Amino acid sequence: MKNSYIKAWSIGASILIAVSTIWFVFLQANVFSQSVVFLLWISPMIAAFVSAYLGPSHKILLGTSMAIPSALLAITLNSAGQFFGAAVDFPGLRGGFILFIIVLIGAAIISIPGSVAAYALTKKDR
Repeated sequence: MKNSYIKAWSIGASILIAVSTIWFVFLQANVFSQSVVFLLWISPMIAAFVSAYLGPSHKILLGTSMAIPSALLAITLNSAGQFFGAAVDFPGLRGGFILFIIVLIGAAIISIPGSVAAYALTKKDR
């Protein structure tokens, strides 16, 4: 059962990593795509839905936990951008902390509908 949680969480986190990587590649290529921005913004909801749907129980908590890798990825990509010389909105350690808190709260709020939808869908299937 523990492996089921890890697998569900890992798949959700993989979705976040894939979308963040796509965003970072677009930024490094100086290409702005509104659809990629939209995908980046809703990726915590998608990851939450997938992880909650695949999780054996505690689905809303499991899905909402996607806020943590979302925030970690945001500060990682922000730091990488700064390292490569790009102008970033939240430079340095203090900026990274502020970005982490903002993304953590925002991603948690965005993850809740995805988690609830997966919970409702799996309850309906039973």
